[in-house]
Amino acid sequence: MQNTEDKYSFQRSLLAGLTVLLVEDEPELKALLTFILEGNGARIIPAGSATEALNQLERRQPDVLVSNVKLPDEDGRWLIEQVRQLEGVWRELPAIAVTSYLGEVDAQEALRAGFHHFLSKPLDPDEVVQEVLKLVGRQ
Repeated sequence: MQNTEDKYSFQRSLLAGLTVLLVEDEPELKALLTFILEGNGARIIPAGSATEALNQLERRQPDVLVSNVKLPDEDGRWLIEQVRQLEGVWRELPAIAVTSYLGEVDAQEALRAGFHHFLSKPLDPDEVVQEVLKLVGRQ
């Protein structure tokens, strides 16, 4: 039987070696997502806006993009459309949209824009981790 410490160590390593570009302007949600992702071993590249995220992509190469749909300058749909137009690996960068809007239209718009998956708030930490794992082929 696995003891609690071993189980915790395994959970912390689920996302080990992955870098996530986290695009979030809401401090509470940014803190929650950072806690979930880092708590499972991921490294975080923070960005507070779509423009800042594009600037980060010029310097860093994340494995996954997690972005709020509603952002202060351009929205998440605009961001993913810009990412998909970039040269090279960015066209296939695994991407998850996060929003508080629960409508099916919002989900479909995010997916049409280029996101691979859509998560609605309130977030389930296990679902966040599982979706990242699926997108990077670790599941």
